[in-house]
Amino acid sequence: DKTGVIQEARVFNASPIKARQCRIILAKMIYVLYQGDVFATNEATELFFGITKLFQSKDPSLRQIVYLSIKELSTIAEDVIIITSSLMKDMQPKSEITYRANAIRALCRITDASMLQGIERFIKAAIIDRSHQVSSASLVSAYHMFRNAAGARDIIKRWSNEVQEALQAKSGGGLTSYLTSGNQQLNAGTSNIVQYHALGLLYQLRQHDRMAVTKLIQGLGSRGGGGGGFMSGGPVLRSPQAICMLIRCACRVMEEDPSARQELYELLEGYLRHKNDMVNFEAAKAICNLSNVSSREVYPAISVLQLFLSSPKATLRFAAIRALNRLAQHNPTAVAQCNIDMESLIADSNRSIATFAITTLLKTGNEASVDRLMKQIQGFMSEITDEFRCIVVSAVRSLALKFPAKQRVMLGFLSGILRDEGGYEYKRSVVEAIFDLCKYIPDAKPTALSHLCEFIEDCEFSKLSARVLHFLGSEGPQMENPTVYIRHIYNRVVLENAVVRAAAVSALAKFGVNCEDEQVKQSVRVLLTRCLDDRDDEVRDRAAMYVKIIDDQTATDRYIREDTTYSMAALERSLVEYCKNLETAAEKPFDTATVPRISREQEAAETLRKRGNDIQSMCCVTIGAKADVAVAASAGVASQAGKARAVDQQRIYAEQLEQVAEFASYGPLFHSARAVALTESETEYIVSCVRHVFSEHIVFQFDCTNTIND
Repeated sequence: DKTGVIQEARVFNASPIKARQCRIILAKMIYVLYQGDVFATNEATELFFGITKLFQSKDPSLRQIVYLSIKELSTIAEDVIIITSSLMKDMQPKSEITYRANAIRALCRITDASMLQGIERFIKAAIIDRSHQVSSASLVSAYHMFRNAAGARDIIKRWSNEVQEALQAKSGGGLTSYLTSGNQQLNAGTSNIVQYHALGLLYQLRQHDRMAVTKLIQGLGSRGGGGGGFMSGGPVLRSPQAICMLIRCACRVMEEDPSARQELYELLEGYLRHKNDMVNFEAAKAICNLSNVSSREVYPAISVLQLFLSSPKATLRFAAIRALNRLAQHNPTAVAQCNIDMESLIADSNRSIATFAITTLLKTGNEASVDRLMKQIQGFMSEITDEFRCIVVSAVRSLALKFPAKQRVMLGFLSGILRDEGGYEYKRSVVEAIFDLCKYIPDAKPTALSHLCEFIEDCEFSKLSARVLHFLGSEGPQMENPTVYIRHIYNRVVLENAVVRAAAVSALAKFGVNCEDEQVKQSVRVLLTRCLDDRDDEVRDRAAMYVKIIDDQTATDRYIREDTTYSMAALERSLVEYCKNLETAAEKPFDTATVPRISREQEAAETLRKRGNDIQSMCCVTIGAKADVAVAASAGVASQAGKARAVDQQRIYAEQLEQVAEFASYGPLFHSARAVALTESETEYIVSCVRHVFSEHIVFQFDCTNTIND
């Protein structure tokens, strides 16, 4: 524990230094820190100064863990600057390679922006050092300082020439001169990681200068994009990691600058023929993820991924099938050419690969293959974990919306797995899938509601039972025979716990209000009256309210048939603001009139968006006239999701304007228009305008973005 480590650390003061014992104590200290325990400032300072005495030891293993300990304590202890001289001594060229690299990392951790100029000369020299360990340590340290210390950025930007030199340095040199041919290849691999670190830092230095980033990518790609292999002598970039980073940088430029898309696409296509699998896959994934990519452009990438599907390496098969799975969400036709290869992966020993294969086939398959796929999935579900089951359920739901004529097969599958053992998230995903089938495929509603009634008869999750009861109360009154559902709902009042009973009472009230049959209404009144003697306050209070208002048209329109609800995000924000001022909260009640309301459709769309629903992307692909319902469902979800996003943006604007004192007297925000670009995207400064409308005022918000370095 922490106290024991502090007591044992007294051995640091012993003479001579006991290297092995000190290493064990330092390892314990680091373990305590990694477990989340925090040393007090005085404790950390005492440990830090004890560790400084260990620099007298020449034991390499002890010295390495000393460097690591200094880095971990540097943010807690005081006066850590005292160790600078010892670290500077270890940074000298005559010191051992291991000492130099670790000393640079530790020194950069304790150095702030005001001290950086004092060691700038040493860091610049280390960046272009012949030792790959030293160069890599300097580049990574500079990268972290650039990201974490804003005051150091101007100084680090001056190191651009040294970083460029490290990026273009040839492999070999330094220690390689006396290594054997076998060790030369290993050491060259180590040297190539310097290119990766150098490219990462160089991109950080130039990321706000779009033109400079484009020239960097074009310069490196023109010499290294022709498929030059790992360890080849021609290309500038020999590191697969560096090439992968170059590909990612190219993708960002292609998204920001459409004019450079064609040239950079040719670069990505060239890397599809690289000798390294990592580069091949990164290029293929990048092409698949491009926005508005055409079938002609994506075909070479799919061909590469198709070859990976038959690879003996599980990692390659997994990476390829996952990339194809994502592509199939918006372009299933292009992925369909891989169906034969993917079907062979259903029996893969790696269950993750098999799961992705199943879900991808569900997205790319046609209506004729649905029955065959569903039979394969039946035996597959029992062999995978709940996490993968949820993925399969999501794919089945999307396939059902894509082929409405097969809804009976899909509902049979969903109802079957609903009876299997599983956790809450798994059961919830199945229930939500049935809800979606009810909502978007009207013909499926009677069968789906019947399956849900069976489910709540033996449901172990109260939260899920309440959700199903709410859905039955909303959809059941419109069915031909609503009394069937009333019987199932009232059974929950008799047999379940208080949470489920309260939900059942609310569902019964909806039948009493929304059913036109007077006999049904009278039956509901009787059932609600019986609930007045329930032992739980919540159930009794709900029953009493519904019995009171069930014949009052105005009250039922307000409390039961309400078509709008509060925006939960806006309600939460208003309540937080209300609770901040305790004096105001004590004097007057919270005013719900200030909270904006949204429609039930918008609320449903927001719920779908939050849980990562992919209905929109899957329903947009339809085949023939039978898919008309799926198209309507997709359009409806897309429309409501757009409205939900608009509400979110409106809330953000309202929060920002509330923080400006000059606008406080303008009252609530009425509307915010979409941002309008006032300049071209290629200019040095990009300006856009948003118009905010209040009851008697209009506020113009100008957003200015600098696209180049200061």
